[in-house]
Amino acid sequence: MLITNVLIALVVFATSFLMAWLSGVDIALGNYLWLPMGAKVLAFLLFGFWAFPGVLLGSLLSGFLLYDFWNVNPIYGPLGSLVGALAPMLAILIMQFFRLSNFFNDGMKVQFGHVLFLVILSSLINTLFKLFIYLNKVTDLNGQAIDPVQFIQNYLAGDILGGFVFIYIVFKFFTPQLVKHKLI
Repeated sequence: MLITNVLIALVVFATSFLMAWLSGVDIALGNYLWLPMGAKVLAFLLFGFWAFPGVLLGSLLSGFLLYDFWNVNPIYGPLGSLVGALAPMLAILIMQFFRLSNFFNDGMKVQFGHVLFLVILSSLINTLFKLFIYLNKVTDLNGQAIDPVQFIQNYLAGDILGGFVFIYIVFKFFTPQLVKHKLI
């Protein structure tokens, strides 16, 4: 499990690096495409809750190394990373509780409708908890207070779109490898 968690951390970090390189990150604003959400959701789907250390480590490393210590928010940035790591787990638990969690059918084929709903629910949980954490505590790069409507719009859209795009890319290009290694 150690090697798996290191690989998960590297994937979360790599997707964060790609996002920072493409558009930069302001934790008060978010991005309209956030691929790490898809990496986190897929890690939990493929490896279960044992993926948590890797997901959290990748998120924390991203904040430290890529986002200038979360734009100099040493308390709220790491809390946001923790929420980002916990959101897919909580979404899976909610879906299991309501019996909505058939992510794979009897033939072990991926049920994309359920996975897409998981991405949406994870994104909603992530956005609302981060809003609660950041509101009145974090400012954007210009020193402006968070606009809750813009925050929800950016984070929710970015997490959902990024999650969909990441999962689509992985299943489009890596399905044979995932099947070969019995991951799906």
